[in-house]
Amino acid sequence: MYHLEVVTPEGYIFKGDVEQTILNTADGEIGILENHMLLLTNVVPGKIRIEKNSSEAEEYATTYGIIDVRGDKVIVLVEEAYPIDKINVEKEKNILKEAEEKLAEREKLSLKEIEYYEKLRERALVLLELAGVKPF
Repeated sequence: MYHLEVVTPEGYIFKGDVEQTILNTADGEIGILENHMLLLTNVVPGKIRIEKNSSEAEEYATTYGIIDVRGDKVIVLVEEAYPIDKINVEKEKNILKEAEEKLAEREKLSLKEIEYYEKLRERALVLLELAGVKPF
């Protein structure tokens, strides 16, 4: 077992001892067990599965952030995290619509704006998929 903290700007989403954590990073899905090698990497929108023991697990939707693995302690800092059944589908559809509209006029956007709207689109698509909703 190791200590896991999942933190957003609003505070702790989860804090406790776990057997395994599975989440999406910029390099793909990873699973973290006790005594995992040191790691610092980006978290991308997706699902985080927290396994407290062999029969008890919690799942949350997460957005962008970082994960810091330090042997017996793992910290996941993300912009947003909430139970999958609490995903605000209408909000995500609106975010997706706004991003698609802006990206349709890509030539009017700076590179920074394009990156921003692409990230918004990716976020909304992933969260809608986790909620079991087709985007359009």
